[in-house]
Amino acid sequence: MAAEASLRKRPPLNLALVIDRSGSMDGTKLSYARKAARFLAGELTGRDRLAIVSFDDEVQIVVPSRPVSDPQPFIAAINTIHSGGCTALFDGWWAGATQVAEHLDPGAMNRVLLLSDGQANEGLTDQETIAANVAGLTQRGISTSAFGLGDDFDEDLMGAMAAAGDGTLAHIETPSQLADLYASELQGLTSTFGRRVSLGVRGKHGAEVVDLLNDLTPTDAGNYQLPNLRAGQELNVGLQVELPAWVPNQEILSVRLAWEAPGSGDRQSLIEHLQLPVMESEELKQLEPDDAVAEQMALLRANRERRQVIADLDRGDVISASASLGKLFGDLSAMPATPRLARELDLLSEKLALLKSDPKRSRKNLRRESQRSSLNVWESDDEQT
Repeated sequence: MAAEASLRKRPPLNLALVIDRSGSMDGTKLSYARKAARFLAGELTGRDRLAIVSFDDEVQIVVPSRPVSDPQPFIAAINTIHSGGCTALFDGWWAGATQVAEHLDPGAMNRVLLLSDGQANEGLTDQETIAANVAGLTQRGISTSAFGLGDDFDEDLMGAMAAAGDGTLAHIETPSQLADLYASELQGLTSTFGRRVSLGVRGKHGAEVVDLLNDLTPTDAGNYQLPNLRAGQELNVGLQVELPAWVPNQEILSVRLAWEAPGSGDRQSLIEHLQLPVMESEELKQLEPDDAVAEQMALLRANRERRQVIADLDRGDVISASASLGKLFGDLSAMPATPRLARELDLLSEKLALLKSDPKRSRKNLRRESQRSSLNVWESDDEQT
């Protein structure tokens, strides 16, 4: 009964699953992609809509958007998807977005799920133009999640699409992870209670925000775009603030969180005003640092530092990339040991080893990890443990 009540409460889903069927998907990749698509169809109900689109250099509407009252027609159609030629990624995404747009429901979660193992090499291929198109549909209420499969997909393009699309970014190391990814995506969609989320931070009385460690995308209103708000999900934002001479207990910052609930076009908001006491320098010296805050700030800086390592790799300077990553590893190793830092050190150690054996794969993982503080990034159960 509890499960049925939860199902009734969740918003309906209006989805388009867009599958790359280019020649590189032949064999195991496409087999698992079909299997995961069948899983997705089986998890939806008559309240939900699903379209299936596949693409190589041409786009095929495998199943036009329709309610999933019976998953069997979807499953039968999915089984007909076979590999072909080049990768018209934008055209495939656009066809999926059109399917969603034709049945746009303000009360539903409207999203395109894009799966590709390659790079856009047919039709529109410019990253900025593609991201701008994705962002335009996001403003209309159609979000996009981007799932890169294997070692050859364009991680910069897929990351840009997920960021512009207010969706999830995933790097699937092996096709067998696809079913877990789709299950996680469905759970995230059904637990979302805020979309088109923005964060406004304003300094007061001369206080100035000089850095925001999350590298969030600015909005037209001078705020910052945050990932969807999901029940039970933690989100941390790190700020560096510069203060003039201060008066005790006056406001230092105003912080405004705004979002739209599924089913409502009205903006909701929560505003907090932060104050700061003034203390003697000797009192300040006696204060114990907050280890949890120090840890979180270090993790946010580590995400950002990965971008410098990627820039080194893009110049072909593996030596500088290794040195930068090694310094980051050393800095985090010097901090008090915690489970979160231990996991971060494991990730960095893995990337240091990959820089020697497989720099391309190391770059892909570094890019994904660098975006954890600015959008929803999927991690497999193995990574989380």
